[in-house]
Amino acid sequence: MVKALLIDDDVELAELMHVVLTKYSIDLETAHTPDAGLKALESNDYDILLLDIMLPQVNGLQLCQKIRYSHASYRDTPIIMLTARTDLTDMVVGLETGADDYVKKPFEPRELVARINAVLRRVGVSDPREGELLPMPDLAAVAPTGGQRQLHLDGNVLTIDPQRAQVLVNGVRLTITSMEFELIAAMSITPGEILSRDALLERVHGSSVIYTRSIDALIYRLRNKIKDAGADADFIRTVRGRGYSLVGTLSEHAA
Repeated sequence: MVKALLIDDDVELAELMHVVLTKYSIDLETAHTPDAGLKALESNDYDILLLDIMLPQVNGLQLCQKIRYSHASYRDTPIIMLTARTDLTDMVVGLETGADDYVKKPFEPRELVARINAVLRRVGVSDPREGELLPMPDLAAVAPTGGQRQLHLDGNVLTIDPQRAQVLVNGVRLTITSMEFELIAAMSITPGEILSRDALLERVHGSSVIYTRSIDALIYRLRNKIKDAGADADFIRTVRGRGYSLVGTLSEHAA
């Protein structure tokens, strides 16, 4: 059974979600304040975190960023933001702070379960009862197949490993979200090709990124992480008015 943590100050919603998600083999624990949520993360291992944006003390965006930039073991826990807002800026900022996905309130339980399954599939979380990934009906597999892809540029090596869902820069593994991996893996299929935001959305199979501006946020984060890992070459090229491409000399081999 998948173990999830919900951080939301809406007690009635939390109780309802617990009942509903249990039917889908998701064991939901709840915390109603950011402090209580952090204590729960420190004490338990969760497969996924559901995080409301509107929280007391600090908002969900700030908490998401705090989790991602911490040195705690839970920093890489997949995060789905829950928001009653319809402002595109909030959704893009959510992705910029490290969220893997977001769901608008009010939502249908089946939608939330589908989003949870999609994120878990991207990070390879399995259901212990079945020994396989949780089912995600009507959604395609998200990770490209094949062996490792390596791009060489100005003495730097960028490695994309679809089998292990890893990205390495000069041998240093990046700490990235599942959505960031999905995007760079999709770009690596045809390096050098300029892809529009719409084209990238089509390649990110099974993702719920429905706004093209979300692509800009993901690209920005990937660029910074590649640079922070020690690369002195920009593997991601921006072509104004057209889109993005992943550049470098490609080599591909089995993992």
